[in-house]
Amino acid sequence: MMSDNERQQWREFRDFVNAAEVAPGAALDARVTGDIDKALRREPWWIGCKMTLVQVASGLATLTVCPQFGLGWGDHLPWHAGHAGAPAVLFSLVCGMLFVSCGGLLCALLLRRSELARAHKMSVSYFLGYAGGAYLVLLLLGTEAFLFTSLAWIPGAVLGNLAGFSAGHAVRRRLA
Repeated sequence: MMSDNERQQWREFRDFVNAAEVAPGAALDARVTGDIDKALRREPWWIGCKMTLVQVASGLATLTVCPQFGLGWGDHLPWHAGHAGAPAVLFSLVCGMLFVSCGGLLCALLLRRSELARAHKMSVSYFLGYAGGAYLVLLLLGTEAFLFTSLAWIPGAVLGNLAGFSAGHAVRRRLA
């Protein structure tokens, strides 16, 4: 048997279900939609900052094993042998592709879905700017780089980042 309180709740629920539909005003609807849109769509500078943080962390980790700029720790005999045996331009290109692709992959895996869509649109210009900036920082640190031949590292880094980012983006789309 139902108590008076429960009967009252059922009546209120039935009245609620049977009540006429009430739509919010246009101003309230526009404001709520705008707030949601703003919360979901990050500004490009914010996405760029997140990607840069991921890229710097990944870059510092890969510099520990990359012999090209002379900043790594330990003995890198296989990498040094490749560096000594290959043409310098080709090695710089391949080194940029291999060691920087991890950063692009991590960017695609760590960004929110809404951020990933925006980052995809700006990925070429971002990765080109990042590779150029990273190269300048490496030169300013006084690394063991020959300016002309090591310039091939920039297109390698851009291609590596784009390949890693595209792979991560494809994984995220498959998981969606």
